[in-house]
Amino acid sequence: MKSEIILSILWIVYGIFHSLTASESFKNLLKSVLGRFSIYHRLIYNILAVVLILPVIKFQLDSPTELLLEQSIMNQILGGLMMGSGIFLGFSALKQYDLSEFLGTDVLKDSNKKKQVLLVKDELSSIVRHPLYLGILIFLWGAFGFFGTSLYLVTAISLTFYIRIGIHFEEKRLVKEFGKQYEKYQKEVPMLIPKISDGK
Repeated sequence: MKSEIILSILWIVYGIFHSLTASESFKNLLKSVLGRFSIYHRLIYNILAVVLILPVIKFQLDSPTELLLEQSIMNQILGGLMMGSGIFLGFSALKQYDLSEFLGTDVLKDSNKKKQVLLVKDELSSIVRHPLYLGILIFLWGAFGFFGTSLYLVTAISLTFYIRIGIHFEEKRLVKEFGKQYEKYQKEVPMLIPKISDGK
């Protein structure tokens, strides 16, 4: 139980730092500290996200854990299919975006180029508003099904809560940015769970 508690705390701390580095306050701090170099905010944000998550993952992999699910072929097949589906969905969702802009490397090419911000509503985003997050969630719960340990359950639960809270604040930002266009999109397309067609 000690490992599970520590891992929960690590995910909470990671979530706090991840949220803080994405906030407007952090952006403004970078502007005051880095000046014109604050345009690298997105790149710095992604680098910090990777650097900070590595010790959490290492702790999970190195720590003793309890087996909660039977290590059956069926559990591993279903878990593996979910993990594969989550990865496929995540990469498919990323294809809808400009990867260089998503990663923050676009500023390395042309920092003076004015960006046109568009609301993506086609392909996977016409089925759910957050296909990337859905892919991550499917992968996380598939990993728990495949490995079946308490630490994988802690990770799945912790990141599910974090993603759901993150979506709430991200959507508030998107409503502020796109206004009624995004509010209409919210009414037409579900957040994470696709609608089952009624045949009409």
